[in-house]
This record gives sequence, structure tokens and C-alpha cells, in this order.
Amino acid sequence: MKRKISAGKLISLFLQLLTASCMTAGIALTLQLGEGFMGGGRAFLYFTVQSNLWIGVTCALFFVLNALSLAKPSFLIPRVLYIVKFVFTVSITLTGIVFCCVLAPTLPGSFKSAANVLTHVVVPLAAVIDLFFCRPQKIAYKEFAFALIPPIYYLCFAGVGYALNWDFGGGNNYPYFFLNWDSPAGAFGFSSEMPYFMGCFYWIVVMIAFISLLSLGYIALIGALNKRAQTKAAKEPSSDGQ
Repeated sequence: MKRKISAGKLISLFLQLLTASCMTAGIALTLQLGEGFMGGGRAFLYFTVQSNLWIGVTCALFFVLNALSLAKPSFLIPRVLYIVKFVFTVSITLTGIVFCCVLAPTLPGSFKSAANVLTHVVVPLAAVIDLFFCRPQKIAYKEFAFALIPPIYYLCFAGVGYALNWDFGGGNNYPYFFLNWDSPAGAFGFSSEMPYFMGCFYWIVVMIAFISLLSLGYIALIGALNKRAQTKAAKEPSSDGQ
């Protein structure tokens, strides 16, 4: 008997392939940018590129595993991989939101760059939508803390770069203005000079709070979608013809 492939599975495969492909194209274009900004190997110092790599590689892996599950229905993707996918989806969401709401307003013409659109808009959107098509059966609320690991790692990474005076581009030893510890606002101060209206410490607190709420919201929505799917399945006639 011919087995029916669900539309959700096909959409998920498409989104995973789209995420991985746009990540590859976006990073390739980013590497071609002028050396004064993120061009060359310097691009890999940025959370944008790192988070794109994390989610792009993860989605490529899921594309392969989901294709395998179509060929072999008994094959199950380990739950830990779903958690990893959830964590990296939260990270790429942060990339998209910070760029669109915080960075782009200070950088005229940001959306005219194909590299920016791919890495900050297309990849985050495709990955987030896929999270709800290709989702785990359950994520415990306490597991929201895993989503804090990549941003906290990056804060440490950028802090080391600042201390060692790495060149993140344009002679700056910081990747983003809100991680410039030597800004007019400093670490704990405030300033009337935009965009440095508050110190790095407050930016970090806001981001950690935002990531926590975002990951909890994703967990709640995944739970609601799973519950809805289970209720719908319970109402459908049995497939054995009874």
C-alpha cells in the first residue's frame, strides 16, 4: 500500500533546504564585503554569521534525517537534536530581531544588501517557521535555559575580543555598538549620544530577558500545536478501516 506523505513534512523539508541554502549564499556574499566592515575571515567574528552557520548546518542535517525517515518510517530523529534545533532557532531569531529593530535603523541602506537580507531576514524567517512544522513532541519549560547558552558564549567571545583588541572591522575592537564597553555610556552609565543611550550591562540584561521570554514563548506555542495535533488525530477515523 502506498504510504501518504504529509504536506507538513514536505513543507518542512523545503524550509530546511531553504534555510541551509540561504545561509550558504548569505555568508558567501558577506565574505565578499569590503574589509572595512565584515569582509573576509573577519565575518566569522560576528554573531550574525555564527548563528547562521549553527542553524544552517542544523537544518541541513534535519533535511537529511527527515528524508531518511521518509524512506524508512521506523527511523526516529533523537530528541536531543530537536532541542539543539530549538536552541539555534532562538539564536537566529535574536539575529533577525536585533538587526531589524536595533541595528538597521542606525545603518541606512541596510536592506539594500542581499547579504543582509539573506542572513538577517530570510534565514531567520524560514528557520522559525520550520521550528513549528518540524517540532519535538515536548520541550519542558525548564529547558528554555539551553537557549541562553549561545548568546552567553558570544558575550564571552566578544569580551575576549574586546580585551585583546581584536579588529572587528573599521578598527573597532567590538562587534556591535551595544558591546562597546568604552562607549559614552560605558558599562553602567547612560548617555544622550545615540545609539549609546545606555551602558553595555543594561543591554545584556535586556537581551537575556528577551531571549528567556522568547524561548518560553516558543515552548508554549510548540506545546499548544502538539496538543491541537493530538486532539485532531484523536477525532479522525482509525486508519484500519474500523
